[in-house]
Amino acid sequence: MNRLTPAEEQVMLRLWVLERASVKQIVKLYNDNLLDRNSTSTIARVLERKNFIKHRQKGSVYIYKSMISRNEYREYLTEHLLANYCDQDKISLIEEIKRI
Repeated sequence: MNRLTPAEEQVMLRLWVLERASVKQIVKLYNDNLLDRNSTSTIARVLERKNFIKHRQKGSVYIYKSMISRNEYREYLTEHLLANYCDQDKISLIEEIKRI
C-alpha cells in the first residue's frame, strides 16, 4: 500500500463516509470548497490506478467505492509511523500521542 497525498486523503475520507458516491456527491459532502469536480475526478482516477477505489458505471456517471477500509489505512499509517519515526517502539508512539 502507498501513502495518500493530502488531496487523495480528502477524497478517501469523504468516500469512507459516503461508502458509494459519484464525484458530484464527494464534492458536495461538505461545503468547504476544498475539492472541485475536475480535481476530484482526476484524483478518483489516480486512486483507482492505485487500487484504493473502484467504480461501476450507472448511466453516464461513475459510482466509486473504496477497496481499502479506513481502518486498514489507519493500520498502515500506524505501522509506517512506528517503522519510520519511532524505531518500532510502540511506547514512544504512545507517548507522542499523549502529548497532543
